[in-house]
Amino acid sequence: MSVHVTDERGTVLDWFVAGAWPEPLDLTGTLEADGSPWGPGGRWVLTNGPDSTPLKAELYRRFPLPDLEPPQVTEDGEVRCPGPGQSHEGRWRRVHTAADGLVDLSEFCFTPQLRVALAGTVVEVDQAEWRTLRLAATGPVRLYVGGECVLHTGQVTYMEPAEHEVRVWLPSGRTELVVHSWQAGFRECRQVLRLRVGGLPVRVVLPGGEETGEQADRILDAVGTPRWGLTEPRVELTGPDGAELRVRCGTADRTVVLDGGRASVDLDGQADRATGSASMLVTGELTVRVSIGPVFRDLPVAVLPSRHRTEPAGDPADWRAELLEHAATTGSGCAAELARTELGEEIRASGLDHPLWMIDNRADCADFEALGLLHLWHRARHWPDGLHERVGAALRGLRYWIDQPGLDAMCFFTENHQLVWHTAELLAGEAFGDEVFGNAGWTGRRHAEHGRELAEQWLTRKLTGGFSEFDSNAYLAVDVFALVSLVEFAADDRIARLAGAVLDKTLFTLAVNSWRGAHLAAHGRSYVPTQRSARFEETAPIMWLCWGMGALNHAMLPATALATARRYRLPPAIADAGRPRPGEWLGRQRYAGQYRARHDLLSRPYESDLVVYRTPDAMLSSVQDYRSGLPGLQEHVWGAALGPETQVYVTHPPNAATHSSSRPNAWAGNRILPRARQHADTVLAVYRIPADDPMGFTHGWFPLSTLDEWVHAGPWLAGRLGQGYVALGTEGGVRVLTSGPNAYQEVRAVGPGTAWVCVVGRQAADGSFAEFVAALGTPEFGPGSVAYRTRHGADLALDWTGPFTVDGRPAGAGALHLDNPLCQVAFGDPEMVIDTGTHRHVIDLVDRVLPWRRSPA
Repeated sequence: MSVHVTDERGTVLDWFVAGAWPEPLDLTGTLEADGSPWGPGGRWVLTNGPDSTPLKAELYRRFPLPDLEPPQVTEDGEVRCPGPGQSHEGRWRRVHTAADGLVDLSEFCFTPQLRVALAGTVVEVDQAEWRTLRLAATGPVRLYVGGECVLHTGQVTYMEPAEHEVRVWLPSGRTELVVHSWQAGFRECRQVLRLRVGGLPVRVVLPGGEETGEQADRILDAVGTPRWGLTEPRVELTGPDGAELRVRCGTADRTVVLDGGRASVDLDGQADRATGSASMLVTGELTVRVSIGPVFRDLPVAVLPSRHRTEPAGDPADWRAELLEHAATTGSGCAAELARTELGEEIRASGLDHPLWMIDNRADCADFEALGLLHLWHRARHWPDGLHERVGAALRGLRYWIDQPGLDAMCFFTENHQLVWHTAELLAGEAFGDEVFGNAGWTGRRHAEHGRELAEQWLTRKLTGGFSEFDSNAYLAVDVFALVSLVEFAADDRIARLAGAVLDKTLFTLAVNSWRGAHLAAHGRSYVPTQRSARFEETAPIMWLCWGMGALNHAMLPATALATARRYRLPPAIADAGRPRPGEWLGRQRYAGQYRARHDLLSRPYESDLVVYRTPDAMLSSVQDYRSGLPGLQEHVWGAALGPETQVYVTHPPNAATHSSSRPNAWAGNRILPRARQHADTVLAVYRIPADDPMGFTHGWFPLSTLDEWVHAGPWLAGRLGQGYVALGTEGGVRVLTSGPNAYQEVRAVGPGTAWVCVVGRQAADGSFAEFVAALGTPEFGPGSVAYRTRHGADLALDWTGPFTVDGRPAGAGALHLDNPLCQVAFGDPEMVIDTGTHRHVIDLVDRVLPWRRSPA
């Protein structure tokens, strides 16, 4: 038995859970699989999260939670749980929630499914009385108190849970509470619940197991991991001096004592064992479980990719050879088999099991795998018996666009998926021109024409206007994958020329918006692992291939497709642009375009105004006034960096999650987008925190363990790595969290946290680190406002209502499409000229007679 307390808001933090159990979801009878996908009852809703909530509510009416005889709540106890279509069995397992109090059972669902789960806890009161229970959930729930169902709701939300109240009689002593929860999953499936008990505090008593008092919680709450990214499989723990802890991770299981408040634990070779895939970001993230008796805390860490460079070494032939060898020997999937083919080795049939499963089951991201198989279709000369036929049949059976028959969770609507689908359909249609495809009943030629028309629309729009998912360190790589596929294999020369021009432009922007092999610009979409280490970026292997810096990780398919290209050749000017440059760099990039309802499920303009400041020792980037004050998703609005793991930024979190099924989450995205403006090496950012905000704060990522030195100085926290400097300031200064999964990495504002300043510097310009800190000065903070005189004498001011001003004058948006030392181009210009001083390259922006030609195959 373990004893716990609720938090200051009465939130129950300690539970047993069972499930979530998946059940296949038959959508027949709810949506039409054929015909027009549009309209109120159309199948378009399946992969657009927020718009799917009415569909999920309808599905609950068809497949509701049955009544339940609640199982006894006890450690490792047997559980039987009826679902809408199946009965499930399992055992209770212990959960301690994060600071947001949410029991998080979320999952990314590649195929449509129903998910049911149980959560149970026991509360204890000395005096019987009526209490108000507030149960928040993102899906339908049944709440049982003392064996009786006291609440049943069918409400569904997308990301933020809805709260439901019920008055209950709690007798003196212990009362079992059980929550039966339901959710339908199409791609990101947010399945969470939170329970708060109104009135005076209650005790939480979890029966069974070793008897443990509240002291275990107190000790474990003081334990932390000061470094998320590990260069070798050894984790450092901090906490109370003399604390004895059991530490488990994979096969590692040992007892340690925190001598002097620290211990180092070898993880027995628990290195990055993820398998490569085109469909999701994968990292070497591990869970370190630290426990006292049955009570534990889970602390995530990640083993960093070991092959990493911040300076080029060797030449392009070496970089290509290194990349192919890594892809061929790391995991499985299309990237590994494509690299093996290029190296003269045979395809392994087992290596394509996962891609074929994705396609056969119409799993989300099957488009990435289909395109990978099409590369193999064109490149491989020797196939194991039957595999060639199996791949051909899979490609001819796939659904290639929303207007074709099918009820599945495949995404068609984000910018990167659009082009991958159009490319896959065009190339598959050309590969099987005379054959009839089984899903739509179209010939290959008809599919090829359908894909060609849609691809041409996408290419012409993005060539002139740029991406809505601006500088995504995940999806820019996917765009490169599709673009090089068109250059290599499209029969239509116009499509190949357009794709080559967009590819040139995309790789150039990657070159100038990255720094020493790290794609550290602000991003239209990003994920937590890449914001903690640039070694996990999907763009990192592409940079390794193109200019010899970056990292070799598991996101290898886009880079492998580029490395095996026969017709596309990286222009020397773009390769030169990616290399380290001396002195200061200040660049600006404006993207603008129009969303289309039947492609993006939005029909409004999009625009981004990106600023990038770089020196040999630091980088600072932000997107100016990007949808400020509106709900966020996965945008990384601003950040500073002194290295791939030394990234500094501030977010407004909606919850404590870090996984991709919470959008936004604690670190990727913002609940409400801030207003950020940048002047050279300084960013000002203001945030809105509503009175009813679920977390009630902003927080900063400032990983002290990656620095050579750091210091508090008035409102500032400043750090040095090598000859680069960074400082983060807010009203009242910051406090560094010293426990938990973000120990010595997360900072919180001492004051309101509604205005922040970030500055980068370097020894060559600012003198010693002490001189840099002394010159920072003191910003003037107000409610949602900040004024700051930089150490260079510029007076900056930002608030929510007026213009951003520099020396009292309003500073406008960027006027040009691209404006940096190597290229200046306005919207509407017919061509884009890149001039590095050594090399010159021209990109045609209106598809005239192009100087660009693809090389012979």
